[in-house]
Amino acid sequence: MNRILLIGSAHPKRVRLKAEQILAGRESELTILCLRDPGTVRYFGEVEGAAVIPLEPERHSAILRALRHVRFDAIHLFWTGETRYRNLKLFALRLGLGRISVDAGDGCTFRLTWKALLRFWQFRLRHRLPSDHYDFFPRPGIASASDQDERMREPKGMTGEKILVVQSADPPQVLRALAHLEKHPVLTDPRYILFCRNRPEILAQFADHPMLSEVRTHNETRNSWSHFRGLRREHFDVVILFLTGDPSYWKIKCFALLFGARHRLVFNENNDCFFLTWKSWCSLLSHRLRERSRLPVQPRRRLQILAFTLVLVKMLALPFRFAWLLAVWLRLRLGAWRASA
Repeated sequence: MNRILLIGSAHPKRVRLKAEQILAGRESELTILCLRDPGTVRYFGEVEGAAVIPLEPERHSAILRALRHVRFDAIHLFWTGETRYRNLKLFALRLGLGRISVDAGDGCTFRLTWKALLRFWQFRLRHRLPSDHYDFFPRPGIASASDQDERMREPKGMTGEKILVVQSADPPQVLRALAHLEKHPVLTDPRYILFCRNRPEILAQFADHPMLSEVRTHNETRNSWSHFRGLRREHFDVVILFLTGDPSYWKIKCFALLFGARHRLVFNENNDCFFLTWKSWCSLLSHRLRERSRLPVQPRRRLQILAFTLVLVKMLALPFRFAWLLAVWLRLRLGAWRASA
């Protein structure tokens, strides 16, 4: 008989589905380690053939010694981007990396090693949550029952992809892009939220637009840090930005590229759209350079040298800029961890 430890570091419904799959196979002795929450413990207690161990903070050392003594044949852990279970995940690492099998959502599973840990951390930076996350969790801002038994059921309320449209071009270009998405949708059930400048002439063009469920505004660079933290915290499925060659929107373009969205959809000056990847980004830069080389009036030699020097400085400064962004990200994660602790 196989001895299997299942660590409930994800939504209880996801963990219970995994437990039922394990027990439906060959004969196994299943133990579920979960948070000390009466509703969660009761929910897992309904799984026939599974022993439930609540992780009590004052008994961490004793529980760790007891689990190590059992010598489980397999240990299953969930890493699906849910910050509530951070302490449980850290506790699981003390059981030994090579013995743990990680379920990252979307059917992705891997054996936890140091190499796999670094590779997964890099992946999670780009994809905050798995695409099947909202099959188990209600979306942010959707009312849900406070009772634990109600939370175990299917999430109710608004569904569909949550999309942020960043006004990084003139309003007519944004309206053309929305019309294009209405005729040729690239998403199944989108909900569009516009983030634009707080100017009357701009807001008037987007007023009562049928495709926009919400319009949010900003005053240029004022409160940019608050906007950045608030928008990142919402975990948008898609961010739409415009790379049309207009230099007046370069700050908001850089701002939009830092959001932790799963996908970034780009519209160019011809109203063509594509998902932003390294390959498409390099193709766009190559296209811009070819266009500049075809200009009838070439810049003077001094300006050419200045442009080349600027590109070189940016390339040399890239590692330091990345280190600064990493420090900011670690600071935000540490603050969120302290708030949830």
